[in-house]
Amino acid sequence: MRAFLLFPFLFLSLTLLAQRGPVDVDWGNEHKEPRSAVLTDLIGNDVTGYYALRLGTGSGMFSNEGKIFIEKYNMSMKLVKSSEIKLVYKKKDLNFVDIKLIDDKLYLFTSYRNKKRKINYLFAQTISKKSLKLRKDIRIVAQLPARRETLGDAFDIEFSRDSTKVLFFGQLPYQTNKPERYQLQVCNKSLEPIWKKDIELPYPDNKFSVENYRVDRNGNVHVLGVVYEDAFRKRRKGKPTYKYTLITYGADGSDDKEYRIDLGDKFITDLTFRIQKDGNPVCAGFYSDKNSYSVRGTYFFKIDKNSGEIFNQSIKEFDFDFITELYTDRQKKRAAKAEKGSNDDRKAELYEYDLDKLILRSDGGAVLVAEQYYVRIENERYRDAQGYWQFRQQFYYNYGDVIVVNINPDGGIEWASHIPKRQVTVNDGGYFSSYAIAVTGKAIYLVYNDNGKNFDKTKNNRIHAFNGSRSVVALAEIKPDGSVTTYPMFSNREEGILTRPKVCKQTRSNELIIYGERNRKYKFAKVLF
Repeated sequence: MRAFLLFPFLFLSLTLLAQRGPVDVDWGNEHKEPRSAVLTDLIGNDVTGYYALRLGTGSGMFSNEGKIFIEKYNMSMKLVKSSEIKLVYKKKDLNFVDIKLIDDKLYLFTSYRNKKRKINYLFAQTISKKSLKLRKDIRIVAQLPARRETLGDAFDIEFSRDSTKVLFFGQLPYQTNKPERYQLQVCNKSLEPIWKKDIELPYPDNKFSVENYRVDRNGNVHVLGVVYEDAFRKRRKGKPTYKYTLITYGADGSDDKEYRIDLGDKFITDLTFRIQKDGNPVCAGFYSDKNSYSVRGTYFFKIDKNSGEIFNQSIKEFDFDFITELYTDRQKKRAAKAEKGSNDDRKAELYEYDLDKLILRSDGGAVLVAEQYYVRIENERYRDAQGYWQFRQQFYYNYGDVIVVNINPDGGIEWASHIPKRQVTVNDGGYFSSYAIAVTGKAIYLVYNDNGKNFDKTKNNRIHAFNGSRSVVALAEIKPDGSVTTYPMFSNREEGILTRPKVCKQTRSNELIIYGERNRKYKFAKVLF
């Protein structure tokens, strides 16, 4: 474990930031946001600029009933063109699925449910990079028997790490008392089919849930799922009532393999996987001695794609000092006393962490990045306009600390680091919360909204909560030895925005694009490491 390092900064005011860190921040022009439309994604970039997706809010937060825009920004982050995409084909309304940049081409993906034929179609259509208008080359790239009308469409699109393979993953209609069925279709980067197969999962629907799926550079599809011992899918104290499994479907549509993942009496809290260049799956995640929502340590292993054998397997407990690093002195004393006892339920663990990233190291190791996240629901009492007492539910979205764990090729923990933050908002889905990440050859960088008081050299160990428009945007630099340094990059108020970390994206090896908005004004910035 490496200690958390915080460089002291002296502020003359909250808007005068002493140091930005090892980055240059280059702001683009301020733009006016279209009414009732929200920027939801940075689609990608090429040598001429950047492409963004904006969805009309319609009757819901991101309803497809609203308008859809694609926007082009030049290398200086100036808006060059904005075009509305019409989702109509042969006078039929299409459903928006996504816009992707594949092999330097912009594709619009839409779906259409043919009620008469009871088929869901997935269409692909290219968008001109110059005019941002749809070309007349719409084509069917996948189709499924229609599910019940209330369930809507079920097409997901996944890419291999090298972007040479595209997976269309679709759920087939449900059959009573039968396992779930899916359709896998793998295409090349020109969206030409390589293989296609309807699969039936080897477990009853009520005892299995699909967690994740990926396609590798060779066209193999890997499906990660959870198998439950009973139909109630309980995760209770005592012994785990569920197991993870990884099922691989071969590139020729056959040669299915299943790898059971079992940690005995330990609870798998979270699990994800990646595929190495040699085709072997690498799995990593967190485990707990108590239950399914806390973390005591990490586990790591690789699977031989040919023999199915698990190798380089390890289970490593976090150091007590790391688990209690952000505790108060009183909490540490209580935790230390419990650690010496025999009751595992009282021992310290990390709570409610979601595993966001599994970054493969070039030497066969891996880096895990996880964020504390949970939603707290409270029933609050208030007086209405007539003076009567009423009750309403309030949703508190909590985005807490980030942990980064560096795992050696043999599964040992080289170091684990904390990045403290506290973001709590109400009824907004955490719109301005969480973090953006950039990975370079020299460090891992996290960007997030923070309270300027956390950079006051005179403050105590208390972590001050994100404070909206008065916040600063922080940069955490995690170096190869695990040491962490945080810097205040800029003041949101000074820039006239509130940064949205969930939309920010790494676009080049040393570049992260930041997006912020406020009062229908928005702008982008390039962060160059």
